[in-house]
Amino acid sequence: MKKIFALIFLMFSSMMLLAQEDGLGSLSGSVTEELSGESVISLTIAIFPDSNVTSSKPIAGAVSNKFGYYSVPGIKPGSYYLVARGVGYATYIEKISIGSNESVRRNIKMKVEDVRMQEITVEAQRDEPSVARISTVTVTPDFVSKMPSLGGEVDLFRVLQLLPGVQQASELSSGLYVRGGSPDQNLNLLDGVIVYNPSHLGGFLSVFNADALRDIKLIKGAFPAEYGGRLSSVLDMTMKEGTKEKFSGSGGVSMISSRLTLEGPINDNSTFMVSGRRMYLDVLTWLAGGGTNDEVPIYYFYDLNAKLNYQLSDSDRLFVSGFFGRDVLKEPESSNENFGISWGNSTANIRWMHILSPQIFTNFSLIYTDYTFNTEIYNNERPSENFNSGSHIKDIMLRAEAQYFPAQNHTIKTGLETIWHNFRSELGFDMFDEVPNEFTSKELQSLEASLYFQDEWKISDLMNANLGARMYYFQGGDYFAFEPRLSASYKLTDKTSMTGSLALAHQFLHLIVRNDITLPTDLWFPSTEKIQPSKSWQGVLGVEHIFAEGEYLFSAEVYYKDMKNLYEYKEGSYFSLGIPIEEQFTSGRGVAYGLELFLNKQIGSFTGWIGYTLAWTKRQFDETNGGRWFSPRYDRRHDINLVLTYKLGENWELGASWVYGTGQAFTMPTGVYSFPDVGEQYYGGYERYQYTDRNGARLPAFHKMDLNFMYKFSWFDLPFQLSMNIYNVYNRKNPFAWYISDWDEDTGEYKKTVRQVTLFPIIPTLGLSFKF
Repeated sequence: MKKIFALIFLMFSSMMLLAQEDGLGSLSGSVTEELSGESVISLTIAIFPDSNVTSSKPIAGAVSNKFGYYSVPGIKPGSYYLVARGVGYATYIEKISIGSNESVRRNIKMKVEDVRMQEITVEAQRDEPSVARISTVTVTPDFVSKMPSLGGEVDLFRVLQLLPGVQQASELSSGLYVRGGSPDQNLNLLDGVIVYNPSHLGGFLSVFNADALRDIKLIKGAFPAEYGGRLSSVLDMTMKEGTKEKFSGSGGVSMISSRLTLEGPINDNSTFMVSGRRMYLDVLTWLAGGGTNDEVPIYYFYDLNAKLNYQLSDSDRLFVSGFFGRDVLKEPESSNENFGISWGNSTANIRWMHILSPQIFTNFSLIYTDYTFNTEIYNNERPSENFNSGSHIKDIMLRAEAQYFPAQNHTIKTGLETIWHNFRSELGFDMFDEVPNEFTSKELQSLEASLYFQDEWKISDLMNANLGARMYYFQGGDYFAFEPRLSASYKLTDKTSMTGSLALAHQFLHLIVRNDITLPTDLWFPSTEKIQPSKSWQGVLGVEHIFAEGEYLFSAEVYYKDMKNLYEYKEGSYFSLGIPIEEQFTSGRGVAYGLELFLNKQIGSFTGWIGYTLAWTKRQFDETNGGRWFSPRYDRRHDINLVLTYKLGENWELGASWVYGTGQAFTMPTGVYSFPDVGEQYYGGYERYQYTDRNGARLPAFHKMDLNFMYKFSWFDLPFQLSMNIYNVYNRKNPFAWYISDWDEDTGEYKKTVRQVTLFPIIPTLGLSFKF
């Protein structure tokens, strides 16, 4: 390991020396919003030789990083025009002069502009290398807030499920199943901190409050080397820093929850942001029950985001951020059986950003994460049936990263991460009190360390590449891993590019979900000597085209992903409490491949996209389904998504979505056999069903339309917005499940009949949001 660090240091130092060319200057600085002072991410900066910036070709350029910093090295002395532009901002133009060996600092303040009023321009998308857009989609919190929602509660994951390549398991689930991967294979990052369980309400809503977010980026596969630890995708979210303009707030009230966000300056050099939500379903059921909860389970959730931003100097900033969320589900007060489910995340992050030189940008983080998931069932009349399970993770992480700009055609990123994991898992039944704790509970500690290096390389005016690698050490099992990452783009014309990527990824933490217990019992378990790390290879090949003067971006991608060392419980492990927990798992493999088509419109009178996915997802476990391949529940052959927002008038706006998907895979009974009752001393008098292969049948197709009408008005000189959501506009009875009933309601006879469960008919709801 010491040799590796020495090699990286020598490589880094030699590149710094080679990059210093006499006589050349550099330009660097930060990009912020003019009024709020918030950092602007992924903004295109270009240097032009003259004032004709619409037709001339830039001599150099850069893209602001996730802290809003940019650097353009290697500029010849002279006068130029600095141009900064991006969707949602007015174009910034400034004349600058750069002398020999001069490092010029220019901090850019961007003026926010409504995308519906923004002039259509193709230059911003031309300037950004298409290699940065491979399998990547950026969604703004403002766009998320305009989408239809059930109950009036805006949900980020519900919007991301409308993207091609992202499936949902069912109408109840907000989980992200990206390109055949399960939700635990997604790396969910909030200000760089891992969030293990991203769901409220048993998966119905995500824990991420869009009001607290500034930037949302989903990478669907073959992600660069700076990301690691998961197989399928990366969801990278950045919280707001807090406005410098003045103390302000925003909030909203829906049919099921309320939210409030406060932000503003603390002094000239610091800002804050705090945002909270609380679901009051427990209050509604209490009111409906006349002041009691005797018949209905008690459920509620809450979450809190907070962030402090300190400007220590022109080259130093300190961020302190945190997230806290909890879900609680309890039994009705009159129940003889006490059950409870609680889960949640707590995170804290202290991050120091330091500009070492105009060409070297660094940041250092100290991170704490606490995740817990508990399920308990206590029967007062039959104590032997008491059951409990738990999964607990505590992480302490140290991260150091550097971004280096040695020349105009290279941007180098490198970083080191170390995580100290503490895992504790429990699984217990009172009927098995005699079983030693070592078989029903487990506590493990493990060190995870990784080092990455990547180079964003502009090979020529036509070709860009991102070359990188990530190295891992995981103490549990003493595993070493090496992950090469490669992505590239080639311009066929000024508006058309070919793209491709190839990546190897490992995952050392596994989410094991039981299939024989109806209540959730999610268990995170680390790799050990017996549980090998999961592993995936993914390849992507695509084409993208900008047309209609930059108003539309079309992309088509084909992908293939091969996964190994996937884990789930063995069939019948419910009764296997006399063996260690990890020996109740079975390992297998999976494949996923498909085609994604995406037409995206980000500016103009209406915005939105059309997406289509043709996909196959398969799994195989030696000790499941007889060792035969099967489709997981979220495998959908066809998915079509239409999403749009449209400004109907000065005060009215429309958000709409229509989805179509192949029916969910499930296991269907194909026959029944009876055991006759032959006497009290023998078992009998009951029936057993014969089933298809696992998930060998499919429900009918799923489709629905949702609408959201938004009306803006003022009250006491404060801006308000009334949202009128209509869920399932044409009242489609979408199947949630099929089951076998002994009673035929149509004929009134005792006859086995297949019945369908549907969840949500047409549901109109209201929501109110406000600002002050």
